[in-house]
Amino acid sequence: MNPTRITTRTLVGAAVLSVLAALSSTTHATPVSSWTKSAGSTAITGLDTANPVFGNGTANSANGYQIYAALPETYTLSAVGDTLTFSGSVSLTIAGDSGADQFRFGLFNTNNSSTTTGWLGYFATNSGTGANPNGRLWERSATNTTAYFNNGVGMADERQAFAGSPAGKFGSGNYTFSFVLERIETGLSVTWSIVGTGSTTYSIGGTYKDTSPLTWSFDRVGLMSGGGLNASLASFSGINATYTPATPVPEPATWASLAALLTLGIAFMVRRQFICR
Repeated sequence: MNPTRITTRTLVGAAVLSVLAALSSTTHATPVSSWTKSAGSTAITGLDTANPVFGNGTANSANGYQIYAALPETYTLSAVGDTLTFSGSVSLTIAGDSGADQFRFGLFNTNNSSTTTGWLGYFATNSGTGANPNGRLWERSATNTTAYFNNGVGMADERQAFAGSPAGKFGSGNYTFSFVLERIETGLSVTWSIVGTGSTTYSIGGTYKDTSPLTWSFDRVGLMSGGGLNASLASFSGINATYTPATPVPEPATWASLAALLTLGIAFMVRRQFICR
């Protein structure tokens, strides 16, 4: 049995694999945990996990909560193609169909605020019935002075509004939700969705091209269940934030490993040439 021969081709192949591994390592999907409650009662658990729970099963006990969590770092979408995604799932127990656009989720920039007011960013809502039949995408205004999910006059600007499908049927069931921000040539693409899974058929979502975004940087995510949600339980799961740079930059440790491999390859080739003389 012949021993394995280390050839130049082998070393080049190993180097290529190292580069590919380095490039793939720059997409960071991170569970979002360490939540802070800024509004709501005491029927809430799992704030130190990616699976928080609002309510205890009694009527309306899951209403009125607002929570936020810091991202692992401040992500700045500085290059065309840079993408930041906030996503997760939620199981809702609602009395009938929700009468208002009271399930909200968003991506924010604290804007150097030490409180929960004055944040910039975007948040989306479900569609319901009654006074708020449409789901909406909101952008926090530059001069806002209220908490991050407030959509009062002058506090947030409505960017999209339309009914879900089926209209007015946001009720008990299982849903996925997603926010995707992508830097594009003309500004920022904001894509959002709430999609029922399994037997839950409700869905809503859209894409808005913001040609003059107020911020390119994001450091917080948030979840809200308003007083009109009529929910006794909201169980979240698998909440993640994923940052994908347009041009992957290998981690320092990977660069070090690659440099060591290339150094070894050069030494091998020099030694081989010396032996062949």
